[in-house]
Amino acid sequence: MRMDNNVKRYEVDPNEGLQSHQVDERVEQKLTNVTKHVVGKTYFEIIRDNVLNFFNIVLFAIAIFMFIAQKFDSLFFLAILIPNICIGLYEDIHARKLMDKLSIVTAPNAIVVRNGMKQTIKSENIVLDDIVELKSGMQICADSILVSGSLLVNESLLTGESLSISKKVGDEVLSGSFVVSGTALVRVMKVGPDSYVETLQASAQKFKRSASEILRSLRAMFRVIGIVVIVSGIIMIATAISVGMFSTYSGFQKSIGAISGSLVSMIPSGLYLLTSLALATAVINLSKHQARVQDFYSVEMLARTNILCVDKTGTITDGTMNVFKIVPFGVANEITVSGIVGDFANLSEDENATMMALKKYFTHPSHTQAKEKLNFNSDNKYSAVTFMSGTTYVLGATDCINLINKAGILHRVSEYTTRGYRVLVLAKAQQGIKNNKVEGPCEAIGMVVLQDHIKEDAIETFKWFKENNVAVKVISGDDAQTVSEIARQVGIENADRYISLAGMSLEEVKKIANDYNVFGRVTPEQKEVLVIALKESGNTVAMTGDGVNDILALKRADCSIAMASGSEAAKNVSHIVLMDSNFSHLPNVVAQGRRVINNLQRTGSLFLAKTMFAAVLTFIAINVKPFNKDIDYPFLTNHLYIWELAFIGFASFFLALEPNSERLTGKFLNNILKKATPPAVASILGVIVIFGLYHLNKNGFMYTGIYSRDAAIVMSVIMFTTIAAFTCFKTCLPFSKYRLIVFIIAIAAALGGMGLAVLLNYTAEQTIFHLNFKAMNPVNYLETAIITVMLVTLYLSITYIAEVIRGGHLDVEDKPRSPKRAEGK
Repeated sequence: MRMDNNVKRYEVDPNEGLQSHQVDERVEQKLTNVTKHVVGKTYFEIIRDNVLNFFNIVLFAIAIFMFIAQKFDSLFFLAILIPNICIGLYEDIHARKLMDKLSIVTAPNAIVVRNGMKQTIKSENIVLDDIVELKSGMQICADSILVSGSLLVNESLLTGESLSISKKVGDEVLSGSFVVSGTALVRVMKVGPDSYVETLQASAQKFKRSASEILRSLRAMFRVIGIVVIVSGIIMIATAISVGMFSTYSGFQKSIGAISGSLVSMIPSGLYLLTSLALATAVINLSKHQARVQDFYSVEMLARTNILCVDKTGTITDGTMNVFKIVPFGVANEITVSGIVGDFANLSEDENATMMALKKYFTHPSHTQAKEKLNFNSDNKYSAVTFMSGTTYVLGATDCINLINKAGILHRVSEYTTRGYRVLVLAKAQQGIKNNKVEGPCEAIGMVVLQDHIKEDAIETFKWFKENNVAVKVISGDDAQTVSEIARQVGIENADRYISLAGMSLEEVKKIANDYNVFGRVTPEQKEVLVIALKESGNTVAMTGDGVNDILALKRADCSIAMASGSEAAKNVSHIVLMDSNFSHLPNVVAQGRRVINNLQRTGSLFLAKTMFAAVLTFIAINVKPFNKDIDYPFLTNHLYIWELAFIGFASFFLALEPNSERLTGKFLNNILKKATPPAVASILGVIVIFGLYHLNKNGFMYTGIYSRDAAIVMSVIMFTTIAAFTCFKTCLPFSKYRLIVFIIAIAAALGGMGLAVLLNYTAEQTIFHLNFKAMNPVNYLETAIITVMLVTLYLSITYIAEVIRGGHLDVEDKPRSPKRAEGK
């Protein structure tokens, strides 16, 4: 629960701590360090959404009616429905488990002082005003105030700053940070949901799938199709009842066959399954590049990304620094300055990246001892050492030291900072350390020039993004000018457009988000606003992060990428985790996503053509039947098996796995509808012509040679299967070796299926495919060939006209590139 401002506070003796009755009172007030994790869906909601959703209920209902009607060989659609349910359940349960274990504060135990004695308890049992002992290596598990001792604390997971900060009596320490060195007693000031880390974490725990374009498109399409299916089903059942088809079991069987054939054919459930399987395959492939994908659809969102937000440390640089140069000032020489800096580094207790670089560079043992030391802290931004000789030296940021001739020193320093180096000034203080500060003026005797170590593959990685039209924005807690120069060195475009966000309001940040490419001195809240502003400008934004300070922005990004070396919170709320923390794997993730989406757009027409075909024919049958009771939807689910298995099932799946790293363009649904409409129109017209000729012959208006409904069905199946083959052919253009093999196998499967249908017809009397080739005569085969040729011509004409209207040309797919870099070869 949130703490009431009227809660009585205890002034506790650090050596005594709380008494037992005070602890009991806090527990009764629920002022303990327990936090309530807010997960996404409950398990009931997961089952409801994936098993009992609208379409599944419709398909299960159809299956039940088909069982009753003993149409067992028409239940093939269940082989698609059930895996689709399983994949959805897996994704949501996986997300739920991630949220269950989401916890930034991982310290299981804490040492508290109670009743004058130290005792170890679980961190969740800490109460408000408890006295907690902290030691080196421990994680701070509640916001507290130092009451005795001193600490060196690493707050990088909270602030993004890699520097360790010195804490003294009266200073605040925040949960989620770590003790680098020192021992201290602290008084707990905030517990549970009131702590700073929990305010950041609260929103992060509300895990949700990425805002996938495909997912939205499929859901919108399925809603429309769902309405059509329900309305059509009701009308068809009502019509069958009105004409007495349900009055006998044989009539019921016949009606259910037609109704189920129509409704099942309208539902492109295989498209949903193919999308899930293609994304799952991408996830498996990405695991080989040390990328763990926590949400299948995030692969698509990263593929659509046109702005990538990155941090400097861990992305461009690896977090380490090297000493580049020692520059003496005035009468001092390099040897003197180097000796002082070396002694300074070896005597310092600081363990931040800067001091570690100095200690690595100056390996000689110190020739003096320290009389007094001042560790680096965020207030001073410098450290100091008083040697036994009584001389005090200060090492730190130029603008934070009281330097003599400061303007001249800043000018010298800027010669290096403008080139991307970090600079520390070494100064001799006229006074010693007092009240955790160095008072009085200081004389600069030299400076240490440090260089961030840029990752070896950073230039190549950012070159890939540039060539693939992905803009990169660097968001860092470091100095904006330094970050800008480092960004320039690795080839990030417009790296010279930089700004510091220090002291800037969130509203001001939002206004300038699109105007700059490098942002320095950024807070967690500012990061979040930057991502929001970029998205509101119509961009698809991906972001990398590794600390708690990143989680607000990671949650706002369309696709979030965490480094495995970062905090558990950042990893658990991110869609993708780079397991070896290697940013250079990201192009492979983008390439995999582009492959999946481009190929799904390429093959989706094979699915929707069948859906449009069934929907329009059902609409025609419903409207004509009142005038002619002999007319209804003519096809069983079995009649479409060859179309579905050869060209929708096999061909679409394997074409969706082909490498394709082209930039995504257009809307997913619009793209596949454009490709699905011509074959659907051609197939519908073909059925109308064939059955029109059948009814003309049947009613004696003219001789057409089509004497039976069975013959019309066989002719139609041959016709629309051929058009499906031609659609597959067009989808494979231009042929590569891979596509040629897929196409040949699909054609072989279709011919094999048709041959099997003929064989079964003559040996087993219409088993599985329910096609009666015995009803066909030579004239019917000739008519089928002529009609099919005419329809293919119509198909090409519709495609050509549509392209001309859009100002394009005949829609032949561009051959996909497969750059070695993108595919990780």
